[in-house]
Parts: sequence; C-alpha cells; structure tokens
Amino acid sequence: MFDQNADRYATFGLVAKLPSAVIDSIWAIIDDDLQGVVPLAQVLQFALIDRQGTVTVVFDAKNDSIFEFDLPADYDRSFPETVAVLDDGQNQTMMLVDELQA
Repeated sequence: MFDQNADRYATFGLVAKLPSAVIDSIWAIIDDDLQGVVPLAQVLQFALIDRQGTVTVVFDAKNDSIFEFDLPADYDRSFPETVAVLDDGQNQTMMLVDELQA
C-alpha cells in the first residue's frame, strides 16, 4: 500500500479547496514519515488544523499513535477539516472526505 512510485491523483474538489503545496506535503508525510513506521490502511485520513496561522496535519494511527506535522503553509478557514487518501491497489487518490463516501 502507498507505493510512492504508483500513480497519484488529487480530485478536482480537493484541488479547488487546498493549495498544491499542502497536497504535496501530505504525500511527503505518507512517504517520509508514515511508510514503514505504522501500518497503513487502504484509506487514510488527515485532519487539517490551524496552529497559530499555519497548517498542522494530524494523522491518527488507529488510536495507537497520533502524529502531527507542522507545515510552512498559511492556514485558511476555507480549507477542509479532513482529507482522505485512498489506495485502491492501482491508483492513489487524495480527496475530500465527502467524495470518498460518494
């Protein structure tokens, strides 16, 4: 799961609400900080929170560990609260949570 050499996409809905720098940072978090550290499910969810005006990405590894990553990106109240990432075995797609359930 979550091979960094696999095809990766972001939905139009997500791209319309989140800057590419934040999207790219979440992919980097998966590759550099989570892969090989915690078991990764088919669907990952990341919370985006405002920490003193900048974005903090929060990942909860099934109540085992909580990881927080401070990004050098300004937070905007229009950002989604949660981002989902799906690995269907062929493609990896980052999306809004409501797009996952659609």
